[in-house]
Amino acid sequence: MNATQQNKIIAMLKDYRSDLKQISNGLVEQAQSQNRDDYTINGLLREYYELVGKKLQTFDEWNQQNFQVRKGEHAYHFWDKPRQRPDGSSYCPILFLFSQDQVQMAAVNATA
Repeated sequence: MNATQQNKIIAMLKDYRSDLKQISNGLVEQAQSQNRDDYTINGLLREYYELVGKKLQTFDEWNQQNFQVRKGEHAYHFWDKPRQRPDGSSYCPILFLFSQDQVQMAAVNATA
């Protein structure tokens, strides 16, 4: 991978994080205005997507169920579990999830 490709990926991930922060903040504000104290940010994101009928799983989870993500589909973004950097600080990477309307049954390989 060359430097231009790396810079594009880094910029894309920064955009994803920015969008996810904005959505997360809006959902937290809404939960707080409803006096809810039983939430996590990912829990609110899942509730939001489940309201519109989305069953969300990772790429690997879909593959384990013999489904494949259709080419050109874009993942839903969630926060993954916190991770430690070598300097001791922590961060939350982005978790990419796909819904049932973004996958199809995987082709069966015939072996003879």
